[in-house]
Amino acid sequence: MRFLREIYNDSLLKNSFYLMGANLLNLLLGFVFWIIAARYYSPHEVGTISALLSSMLLLSMISALGFQTAFVFHLPRNRENASRIINSCLTSSIAASLVFSSIFVLGLDFWAPPLKSILSNLKFGILFAAVTAFYTTSANISSAFIAGRKSSFHMTKETLFGFFKILPLQVFSVFGAMGIFMAWGIGVLLAVIIGFFLLSMVWKGYLPVPMLDPIIKSMAGYSAGNYLADIFLSLPRLMLPIMIVNLVSTESTGFFYIAMMIAGLLYGIPQAISNSLLAESSDSGELWLKVKKSIKLNAALLFPGILLFVFFGKFVLNLFNPTYAVNSSTTLIILSVASLPISLNTIFTTVRNAQKRVLSVVKINAAIAVITLAFALPLVRSSGIEGAAIAYLAANTLAAIFVVYKMKNMAGFVLKSILTVTK
Repeated sequence: MRFLREIYNDSLLKNSFYLMGANLLNLLLGFVFWIIAARYYSPHEVGTISALLSSMLLLSMISALGFQTAFVFHLPRNRENASRIINSCLTSSIAASLVFSSIFVLGLDFWAPPLKSILSNLKFGILFAAVTAFYTTSANISSAFIAGRKSSFHMTKETLFGFFKILPLQVFSVFGAMGIFMAWGIGVLLAVIIGFFLLSMVWKGYLPVPMLDPIIKSMAGYSAGNYLADIFLSLPRLMLPIMIVNLVSTESTGFFYIAMMIAGLLYGIPQAISNSLLAESSDSGELWLKVKKSIKLNAALLFPGILLFVFFGKFVLNLFNPTYAVNSSTTLIILSVASLPISLNTIFTTVRNAQKRVLSVVKINAAIAVITLAFALPLVRSSGIEGAAIAYLAANTLAAIFVVYKMKNMAGFVLKSILTVTK
């Protein structure tokens, strides 16, 4: 009870746990979503919409324009202008998503010819652009919750999104493959509506009004830097499956995807803690005290998580399909171990963001992306999906070594924080 009371009374710890809870619920509800989809839709339909959703998520990430991290940094420091900042950023992101979606649909012959059979229908093309805009908006709203230290609202919104997209799956099967996408879109739309309602409770007096206030010019450099950093951060996870499908096989890509998805639970731990840390960093005098607390919490959760997947990874994979347990267990172990250097790099980039040293964040994420892909090319050829995992581990480890070297006394600071984890 004392431990739970300590978490509840500490906004850094409380919001970190809410963000981790949201990640876990997203994974579980997503798993249920695809099990139901596989029951009522053909494998071809599921495969087609998987590609369509992947394209939508990529476009949404590009359309965010770096505002998600900028929200977490700027909103706590400029509360009196929160409504103007939120509305201006949302307007910009929605406009960007509509432009990028249109470019994607018009260039399907080049980007994704297999999707042309669906998106060449004008109604479905408009639906695709609308869902992309809704998803981009939902992600920005979540960042506004984190900035306002109300990560519980993010977890509520994402949980309801998970349930809402599951409910119409069976009914929408009459629409064929697009039924899956329509169910997803219903979930996103309702999540956005709920998000706007909750947003007014976090930032008092907030009303959603389209605007482009010049106030966001002051965020431009910070947003642009984090925009590049986010793209580089996502690049290895986006490119490795493509590399595997071209150099190994489609089946191996599935084995790697499932292992990466499960390991993503561990990657979500430092990410959740770091998002909460950045929101708390507006109290600059306590930054390093909160960094120490973040490292302790990260170590307390990450080490048991790694051991869980090392010893019980095959059991977890077997829940999906026994074939995954046979082919993905080694890859899962390697990717799980990679969470250690990833956590150090994530906390380091968060500290740099708190210090407004965004160029440093871009450099570290770009280095990880380039090294991963450079190592992966020969390793995937020789060792398959295990080679891809090793490349990702090696790149993040080299970056973590640089981080320890770059930050004075960082090694001692981290070690001392971890050793006092039980105190």
